[in-house]
Amino acid sequence: MKKFYFFLFALFAISVANAQGCLPQGITFTTQAQIDNFQTDYPGCTEIEGDVTITDYSSGAISNLNGLSVLTSIGKTLRIFRNDILMNLSGLDNLTTIGENLDIDLNHSLTSLSGLDNLTFVGGDFGITFNNALTNLIALNKLTSLGGYLLIDVNKALISLSGLDNLVSIGGELRISWNPLLTSLSGLSNLTTVGNDITIEYNAALTSLTGLNNLISIGRNLNIGATETLTSLMALGNLASIGGSLDINTNLSLTSLAGLDNLTSVGNSISIRSTSILTSIAALDNLTSIGGGLFLAYNNSLNSLTGLDNLTSIGGNLRIGLNDALTNLTGLEGLTSIGGNLWMEQNFVLTSIAALDNLTSIGGTIRISDNSVLTSLTGLGNIAANSIEGLTIIANDSLSTCEVQSICAYLGSPNSTVEIWGNLTGCNNQQEVIEACAHAAVESTTIGEGFSTYPNPTTGLIIISQPENSAQSHLSIINLSGQEVLQQTITKPTTSIDITSLPQGAYFVRIQNEKIVTVEKFIKQ
Repeated sequence: MKKFYFFLFALFAISVANAQGCLPQGITFTTQAQIDNFQTDYPGCTEIEGDVTITDYSSGAISNLNGLSVLTSIGKTLRIFRNDILMNLSGLDNLTTIGENLDIDLNHSLTSLSGLDNLTFVGGDFGITFNNALTNLIALNKLTSLGGYLLIDVNKALISLSGLDNLVSIGGELRISWNPLLTSLSGLSNLTTVGNDITIEYNAALTSLTGLNNLISIGRNLNIGATETLTSLMALGNLASIGGSLDINTNLSLTSLAGLDNLTSVGNSISIRSTSILTSIAALDNLTSIGGGLFLAYNNSLNSLTGLDNLTSIGGNLRIGLNDALTNLTGLEGLTSIGGNLWMEQNFVLTSIAALDNLTSIGGTIRISDNSVLTSLTGLGNIAANSIEGLTIIANDSLSTCEVQSICAYLGSPNSTVEIWGNLTGCNNQQEVIEACAHAAVESTTIGEGFSTYPNPTTGLIIISQPENSAQSHLSIINLSGQEVLQQTITKPTTSIDITSLPQGAYFVRIQNEKIVTVEKFIKQ
């Protein structure tokens, strides 16, 4: 019996010895002979600790990987690239784990990933790129998680992602791009979380995002771009949060954002641009705040911002430009603060921005330019002037009413650049707007005969002269921000007013009695 146990122990010891790690420095295979002789050259080597590289770039002769059939794990990266005649990965059938990255690149005859059928874990990134003959990923059906990114890029024959059906989470980025025959993402049906970005772009035959139906959260950005056949986002119906930005651009067949209805938070910016037939963003109606900016541009058919009704704050810039069908900003009535710039540019049918009337603060510049039929800046009047960091109002062909309170107050004491030109009279330059602000502050006026103000300009005193028989009058001095800086009752035909305490600049003096209101302008030097 002792001999029997000794025999079993010896077998176990041999087995353990055979399973020990090997090649901590890694290994590179460049010829078929090296692969065929692997088990002879490295007896008992089943768990390579270092990197493994398989490339016949210099020899063009690797046709199979059968000599590697004893491998069960690779501690670091497996890279299979530039193998011109390799058609599948048979020979790696016992491989279950890869500690770091798996890169399968530029294998022009590779038609399938057969050989990876038992792979369950990749600790780092997984790239499948530039494999022109690869049609499917079926062999990956035991893979459940990735520590890093999954990159499926430029595989000209790939028609399906079936094989990724058991993948539940991706630690890094998911990028699927330039796969011209890929029609759906159905192989990703069990994916619930992506730790970094999702980028889906330039897939010429992709019509829907079916396959992402169970996706709940994205750690960073969601980019859906340049997919001209994409008609629907309905598969994203369970998506509740995006940690970074949402970027939807150049999707020429997309008609709505339905599918984003459960999205409640976006950590950074939202950009919706270059869409041809998108008419509505109503699906965003559960959003209350955006951590970054909101950029809406080059949307040829977007005629309403309904869907942003619950939005109260934008952390970055609000930029709305080149939306050819947008006539007003209805949908932004709840917006109270913008952390960055407020820009409205080249919206050629925009007639009103009144929906911004509840906006009270911004953290950057106001730029209103090239809005051909916009007539008034009503809607901007409640912005605190001290939150404005610059003002540009240019090339608005129909704009004549700029004297809203926020603009007037800012022009009274600008803290940065002011550029006003190319608009209608009343808003064609800075001085016109300043004068319009002052007149707005004193309401309509009647020139009273016999009233005069002198000297003009003055350094410290102004003399108010009124007719001998005038009744008691009330005098106000108003600065160019529309603020009353001095008031006094006058009863005499001639009254001296001390203005030495007022800063230099232009002012209006307003005199009112029971019969008339008169306004004159003077300069304090």
